[in-house]
Amino acid sequence: MIKTGIYGLPSFELDIIEKIMDVPELNIIGMYSPLEDTNNDLQKYKLKAYTDPSLLINDVEAIIALSPMSGLDKVEELVRNSKHVFFEPSSDYCNRDVNKLSDIVDEANVKVQAGFHHRFNNTFLSAKPFIINPKFIQANYFRKFSFGTESCSVLMDMLINDIDIVLGMIKSNIKAVYANATTINKKDPDIINVRLEFMNGAVAQLTAGRIATSNTHEISFYCDNDYTNIDLVRNKAWQVKKRNQESEIKLFQENIGDLIVDPIPVKLNNHYYDEFLSFAKSIVLNKSPEVDLETVLKTYSIASQIKDKIKLSVG
Repeated sequence: MIKTGIYGLPSFELDIIEKIMDVPELNIIGMYSPLEDTNNDLQKYKLKAYTDPSLLINDVEAIIALSPMSGLDKVEELVRNSKHVFFEPSSDYCNRDVNKLSDIVDEANVKVQAGFHHRFNNTFLSAKPFIINPKFIQANYFRKFSFGTESCSVLMDMLINDIDIVLGMIKSNIKAVYANATTINKKDPDIINVRLEFMNGAVAQLTAGRIATSNTHEISFYCDNDYTNIDLVRNKAWQVKKRNQESEIKLFQENIGDLIVDPIPVKLNNHYYDEFLSFAKSIVLNKSPEVDLETVLKTYSIASQIKDKIKLSVG
């Protein structure tokens, strides 16, 4: 088992500890958090609460670095100490810093995985095998407005997840990036629309906003013979095909006009558990993590281009 420590973790997400402890390959030694009340709550998990982060680092082989201890400087420190690291990337990451960290990881010969939660969403994972060579992807991600959502970055907290999914599904280099944004309060963008064009001819149209009347998050993948629609809020997915003369409606299928709508069974899972399991297996099997630094670099490179373009559109 891999001796593992938890670095950071806000008190309102203490249930994450249970998901980490469920991974059989990880032996959780203890946790360091700058929040004293969090350390007091650790007693129920029978984990050691470290008051000195350096002592935790010395005692473990791997670290799960969560907010507020998952910044680039913290991850770099852990890698320099030859620790495998799972971390949550944040909006302050930039290409230069990720490139530097990538070089350090190669020297240290450790596994470093970034937490992009939507990759491990149960609805997406259930539908993924049905999505073959998508030619057009359309995503709409909206959050119900409240004063609390104003601190949410439409680009770095919302759109970044769909960019990551698109780059994972379209195996081609980016040809062009187009973006525009609208803002109501004349500060940060409230709605962003992005069009990504790929060298293989595929296109992705992504829209995200934080001023909706309800929460919605749907992604449609259009392939050669069908399209797959995923509803990440209601945890439902469908494969849709055109009906022809020979088509027969099978059990559980639905005929809508001249379309056959086939629901995709959605398997139960927990994205945190699946992420931590993926991280553990990359260490045990000595393979590249599901979301490695190269993946992060590509995603944040696109985000950086979008940021530059929306400055012009809202400026």
